[in-house]
Amino acid sequence: MMISRRTFIKGAAGVAAGMLASPVLVRAQKKVEVIRLAGPGNASGRPYGSGSIGVLRALELLEKEFEADGIRIEWQFPRGTGPAINEALANGQLDFASYGGLPNIVGRGAGVPTTVISATGNSPTYIGARPAAQIKTIADLKGKKVAFQRGTIFELSLSRILEQANLTNSDVEIYDLQGADQVAAIQSGDVDALLGQGNTVLALVDKGLVEVAYSTKGSPAPGATFGSFTVHNQFRADNPEITERVLRTFIAASHYASQEENREKLYDIFALTGSPRETYVRDYEGDALTDRNSPLLDGFYRANIKAGLDFTVAQRLVRRPFDLDEWIDDSLLTKVIADLGYQTVWNARDAEGKKVG
Repeated sequence: MMISRRTFIKGAAGVAAGMLASPVLVRAQKKVEVIRLAGPGNASGRPYGSGSIGVLRALELLEKEFEADGIRIEWQFPRGTGPAINEALANGQLDFASYGGLPNIVGRGAGVPTTVISATGNSPTYIGARPAAQIKTIADLKGKKVAFQRGTIFELSLSRILEQANLTNSDVEIYDLQGADQVAAIQSGDVDALLGQGNTVLALVDKGLVEVAYSTKGSPAPGATFGSFTVHNQFRADNPEITERVLRTFIAASHYASQEENREKLYDIFALTGSPRETYVRDYEGDALTDRNSPLLDGFYRANIKAGLDFTVAQRLVRRPFDLDEWIDDSLLTKVIADLGYQTVWNARDAEGKKVG
């Protein structure tokens, strides 16, 4: 089901306001029976993901962690990706979610009561263009028809990519389409290009439908995708010990996904989404796994979040800025990384993406 941004923002704010006005006391008195998590849906519709959340799901690390407690783990990978995850969080149907930076921000700006407790790493953004469209540079996108799902990280990615050619999103004709509809529009010639992750765009390259006109691969270029691992504030307040255990298990998954000896196994895990394994091989080729799967809430992450907040305010996706330092809480992450002895696994980066320390 497609949900307009205006409808979501209005609805989410109302739900969140109701939550704040009527605190949920019952859950604090009851034993936790289930932990509900979500990640972005994929084009094949299979309940798996990539990155750290994909490892967490495929290896059933949470299921093993909480088996002795009799706590079930429920997963959601909605086709509506970030906007759908926001709606579920607003309606109290999720406890944790790992998804893109822009919908994170839009949800929080609409009043969805979450806290960021970890980053999810960075991935390249790809622009796939129909060969007949003759799009060879960023500047060539001017006046072209570009498809992606609005309200997702790719709306921000397009803006930051176009900035490099002194263009804005208003300089292209945007088609708000989900995965399968984007492919159909490319095949029919109704759109000229689409934005997506490597596994999506490279699969279309292999089919001869598009060429890679541009990508952020190989550098921390503006427009790369980034995301956050968030917790619902009510769940965190009611269950601090369980929240810490969930984060510890998520960081263990990030560690697994960051080890070079696991690279081939990662491709097998990511292929559970239904995307061809070879597309992940090419997407990750030459990239350090520690960069792709870093959970650090460092200067680079915060700079991306700040750029995202500025964009959402300028585009009126949120009504007003909010305090990022209050929303992003790295205290539990710092403790978990120290407890696990992972202090030297990932390199912190500054606002420009350069490694520090």
